[in-house]
Amino acid sequence: MAERIDKVINEKDSQNVDFKTNLFYNGPVEFLVKRIAIKLKSIDVFKQLFADEITGYMRMDFSIRSLPAIRVYNGTYDKLHESHYIEGQIKLDIIFPPNLRRDEVQQMQDTVSGAIVQQFRRPLFFLDMCEEVPGLNELGKTINVNKEMGFMVDEQEAPLTQIILNFRLDLKVWDDYLEKTDRTKDTPFEESIGDLKKIIGTIQGLREDNATVEVDEELIIDTRE
Repeated sequence: MAERIDKVINEKDSQNVDFKTNLFYNGPVEFLVKRIAIKLKSIDVFKQLFADEITGYMRMDFSIRSLPAIRVYNGTYDKLHESHYIEGQIKLDIIFPPNLRRDEVQQMQDTVSGAIVQQFRRPLFFLDMCEEVPGLNELGKTINVNKEMGFMVDEQEAPLTQIILNFRLDLKVWDDYLEKTDRTKDTPFEESIGDLKKIIGTIQGLREDNATVEVDEELIIDTRE
């Protein structure tokens, strides 16, 4: 079993983000989660507070020294009937240090969760995410904030604020993106589309007066499978 699972090895894109494995390319939801984490890391105010402790998966091994931290992940999503859309939720867990005083916990949770909510309300941020994630149609149109959760770290309970954002992805646009990465809706796991090659040659022919004439001809060869 280990040898089979080891085949799912991530390859990186130009931004050092996982974009495919030996077997699969990222699906649209996986793609969205990773891009959100990368985007939040690039915003100066969040970088000052969280440093590099913003992860695009449900990380469980935070240490007290690494807090505060954010983990971004997806739990469930749906493709409804014959709709071209995937709809679901993204969860952002903000984990605070456990040594905050009680009067600090409420204020910190309100301040930081409010900043995250405002970030996802920014029209320019949404437009940037649409550029990053093919087919993104909605993100954070509905938001739920839960400040009543906790996270065990080094045998201490740390305050955890969970923010749940809705998302919607247009699979028709995602299919167009597949073609730009040499795939199709029918072949999403392999690069089945190659480049067309042009060959220019000279052919000889006869005119009506039986004179020999040479004509340059372009031949297009389809090298796609």
